[in-house]
Amino acid sequence: MNTVRTMTQEQQERLRLALIAGGAILDPEPPSGASFLSRNEGSVVTGYRSGKVLFQGADCDRQVQLAERILVHAEPATRSLEFPIVGGDESGKGDLFGPLVVAAFATCGESERREVVRSGARDCKLMTDGEVRAVAMRLNDIGVSGIRILMPPDYNARYARVHNVNILLNEVYAELLLELATASKAHTVILDKYGRRAMALWKSPQSFRFVVETHAERYPEVAAASVLARAAFLDGLERTARENGVVRLPKGASLEAQAFMRRLASDKGKDVLRSVAKVNFAPVKECLGSLF
Repeated sequence: MNTVRTMTQEQQERLRLALIAGGAILDPEPPSGASFLSRNEGSVVTGYRSGKVLFQGADCDRQVQLAERILVHAEPATRSLEFPIVGGDESGKGDLFGPLVVAAFATCGESERREVVRSGARDCKLMTDGEVRAVAMRLNDIGVSGIRILMPPDYNARYARVHNVNILLNEVYAELLLELATASKAHTVILDKYGRRAMALWKSPQSFRFVVETHAERYPEVAAASVLARAAFLDGLERTARENGVVRLPKGASLEAQAFMRRLASDKGKDVLRSVAKVNFAPVKECLGSLF
């Protein structure tokens, strides 16, 4: 399969760095007229100085999707934003099992922001679990970050009080973002939009500019928070399984995950779901006999 996209040199550089972070190997001698050629299992990506980017191979869909995400957010993410910048994102909100994780990441200037880009940080939905963990390790040496992990028992107790996951997220974000904004003396705080309530995060005026956008992972700080949140979620999912005597808990909330939940409740008793799952999910509530 051959696919072609047109990208600026800056966009090609962002793509090249993301491909390297994802395990691609660069050809030391790209073909004439090419700025780079990368190889990964099942795919070859060639960026040409003319602006054309050629995707080849039976398994290049993910690379094409990555390029399209870069093209969608072609506007420079630095425009009119003042450093230090804090970005926030969460993971686990749509996963039946495991924790809800909120993360924030701060950069103090352009050089630190470039390091985040070079680390391979991007929307974690476009990354494998291995890539997420590798990039999270690199981010530990860059900037300042903070993470809040609500394991299932904590999540369920807090949800029972507010009965709305976005209200719960507001509480956690307000605490974490303010803490990191204060520590970094942030002038800008950027949050990936998770619902209409996100705009009303602060009950009083703040000293920083607050930006809420969909697909905010185009900002390196939010991309870094996305990766850190996902890495912490993956660790938390494994910890949840280990502490409850389960070999592995599935990600997501698919029909397969729901079937696994019912088997688990049958094997260990339905009360185990309060320790491993988010009990506000309709399939879990049904299995528990409507907890709320």
